[in-house]
Amino acid sequence: MEVEESGTTVTEKPQARIRRRTKKKGTSRRKGTSLRAPAGSFCGPLIGQSATFYSTGNTVKLTVFVPPQGAAGQPVVPRLYLTYRFLHHNEENNSITHSKLAGGTKCDTMFTNCHFKECVIRSPNFPGFYLRNISCHYWIRQDSAPPGKIAQIEIYQDNEFKINIPSGHSNSDRYKPGTLTSDCAGDVIKVFDGRTIESPLLVEFCGAGPLPTIRSSGPDILVKLVSVPSQTLANSHFELAVRIHFAKASETFMVDSEGCSVTVDGARHPVGILQSPDHSVPSGTTCTYRVVGKNPTDRIWLYFSSYHVPDLNPWTDHENCDVGKLEIIHPIHRTRHAHHHHYLHYLVANAVVLTETFCEKKSPKQCGHASDFGDLIPSRPCTVPDESYLSPGPETILKMTFLSSTAIRGNGGPYFTARYEIVETTPYEEDVLSNPCVITVNSRESPKGTIDSPRNVFLYGRGGARDLVCKYELRGLPGVRVRLKVQDIYFSSSALCQTTYDSVVERQKCNVFHFGKFALINVTELWQDSTVFVGCICDSSQSFILESLGHMMDIEFLVRNMGPRDDFRTFRFSLEYEFVPATSVCETTQFTGSNVMSGSKGKLALSIHNVLPFRCRWLLAAFPSRALYLTVKGRTFDTECRNKILFYNTNNWEPFK
Repeated sequence: MEVEESGTTVTEKPQARIRRRTKKKGTSRRKGTSLRAPAGSFCGPLIGQSATFYSTGNTVKLTVFVPPQGAAGQPVVPRLYLTYRFLHHNEENNSITHSKLAGGTKCDTMFTNCHFKECVIRSPNFPGFYLRNISCHYWIRQDSAPPGKIAQIEIYQDNEFKINIPSGHSNSDRYKPGTLTSDCAGDVIKVFDGRTIESPLLVEFCGAGPLPTIRSSGPDILVKLVSVPSQTLANSHFELAVRIHFAKASETFMVDSEGCSVTVDGARHPVGILQSPDHSVPSGTTCTYRVVGKNPTDRIWLYFSSYHVPDLNPWTDHENCDVGKLEIIHPIHRTRHAHHHHYLHYLVANAVVLTETFCEKKSPKQCGHASDFGDLIPSRPCTVPDESYLSPGPETILKMTFLSSTAIRGNGGPYFTARYEIVETTPYEEDVLSNPCVITVNSRESPKGTIDSPRNVFLYGRGGARDLVCKYELRGLPGVRVRLKVQDIYFSSSALCQTTYDSVVERQKCNVFHFGKFALINVTELWQDSTVFVGCICDSSQSFILESLGHMMDIEFLVRNMGPRDDFRTFRFSLEYEFVPATSVCETTQFTGSNVMSGSKGKLALSIHNVLPFRCRWLLAAFPSRALYLTVKGRTFDTECRNKILFYNTNNWEPFK
């Protein structure tokens, strides 16, 4: 049986209807071409069912072919019962856009800017069955999007009765009635991620049932209906709803014509969120995420807040990896050092690759409570190694492979959300001691330079630490002293601590108002096996210059009671140091270099021939179990006294009063 249309075609939903009920047997026969498209044929029985046809014009041609007796091997007794009715076309006045002819065949249509109107994709002759041997293209396009966003096309159908595409299978084991399938031997609907059939194929389906949301990667999507030349007569039809989704351009990872890969430069983007594409992905696609640190000593901190791969076989523990898989790759580069013009070059030799693979049964380490926060920074840090990963080298690669599409199943596709961060392990890679936060600077190699606060997040509250103590050791040659200039300093707890000037010792001191969360920089120097106080700074109200008398200075960076949001951004500093020649004004006839006096008695005399400010010190070492008596000519100290002599006990930072 063949059905063809001709005559005038109306532009709105047709009302002419032919209703038939038939029970027939026979074979198909080509009768040539109709006025619109090559003819196809219906065959086979239709028992206990009905099929309705709505014409788009005012003429319908129905041809029934009965093969000769005995051609099929047995007598054929055709039976046909149908009803028809002529209906007047009624103009509909609603906001639903059904189609716009776009050339090609009679059913090629185009929809544009569906965010202003409700667009619906319908098969030809909907709600009746469509004809045989046709190919229809439906192109949906969005021309504009709000600033900072990209347009994506969504097609879906929640009503299970509005999609009925014959699969071409009679074996019930291969096709379950009432569901959609991608195993189509008959008619098929194909969805392309673009405007042409050369675009990536997102999904193809047939059968009956609701269609979950299928989303394009950009502002174009193409839906194609292909009907085979011959098919059992059925009430084949479909209707798809169209919706426009606007996604943030900065947060959307898409599969484009150049592939599905991204390389993150740790120098430009040290922190970020990695996500699987938020749109439908063609089967066989592999998305690669490569995060590379700036320095060879950098590490990648990675944790997942969500991960899911649909499990098509939940009744077994066997890992099939038939839908998708995630690979975490840690390349370990073997490096050797080469010095050239004071620059350190890292030459990459052979690399060792560590790979972990996860599918539907096995999941990567997850930090689920991070998903409760928009930036994925939880109030309780994601611990290593229980809830997160720390790469052994400066590079981490994630590969998400979409092995087969599950878009029509309704259980979603493979997806993940992860947060990465570049961890700078040390500021001075070659001078790190066993303690990861002890830095030594030598005047021979670096006579002047800059000291910055550590940027290793694991030393701060966000990495799980509560307190931080970092020590910077500046070691010069004899005959030099250390000058320290403090310019850039920011402590989020500076309101709880104030830097004050002590006019007695003429040094800056830290006045901590509340011993909760606070931070400070304490500067001391080593002299004769004793620790001498140089100064303390805890606020950024002004710049400071601190100088030692000797050639060995220690800088201690101390932070107490940090919270989960504290890191090197909330507590940071930058200091300039320089090794300068020491003054000779403090040399006397009794002390030539060491400034140490021992013995049963002695006399100390100093003559000053200029009025420049100076600071001198001497060590008076008495014999063991002996008392030390001093006689000094002068008067008792008061606030008007600019020149003074102070006495300290060893390792006591406060002078005698």
